[in-house]
Amino acid sequence: MSPLRPDSLSLDSLSLDPRRLDLRAVAAAGGVVYAVAVLAWMLSNGVYFAAGDPISTAFAVGYGVFGLWLMAAVPLYLLGRASLAAPLLATGWALGNTAYQWAYGTHLHPLSSHLTVWPLLFAVVLGAGAVEAVIRVGTDRLVGVGGLRRLWGGG
Repeated sequence: MSPLRPDSLSLDSLSLDPRRLDLRAVAAAGGVVYAVAVLAWMLSNGVYFAAGDPISTAFAVGYGVFGLWLMAAVPLYLLGRASLAAPLLATGWALGNTAYQWAYGTHLHPLSSHLTVWPLLFAVVLGAGAVEAVIRVGTDRLVGVGGLRRLWGGG
């Protein structure tokens, strides 16, 4: 064995290149961060899970957390895999709209509604991605500008 030399621990030998990160892991981690942050904000502002029995409560918590995770993980994956920005912007819009309704009182229960109707919000997010994909593929085929390409990572 050779002794460690300062040049043997260079940053070039470490895999810090973001293009080499596993896209699925980045999307999953981003979904976890988003779900934890949003759920912590909602729980600190009066949202709670109350059901008659522990199984129903566990289902409600799982439903809400899975929805929050999905709302961030899928747009992050689509951004890295197909360079689609609209799903991520739509997720930001949905959260921003919920925060606006909460701050200004324009909706009676915006935080709990966000957790309840996430399938509809997720459909809007996917719809935004589909529209962007159709436009970009169409412009790529018609005029050679646009198209879908991988931004980073494998997976």
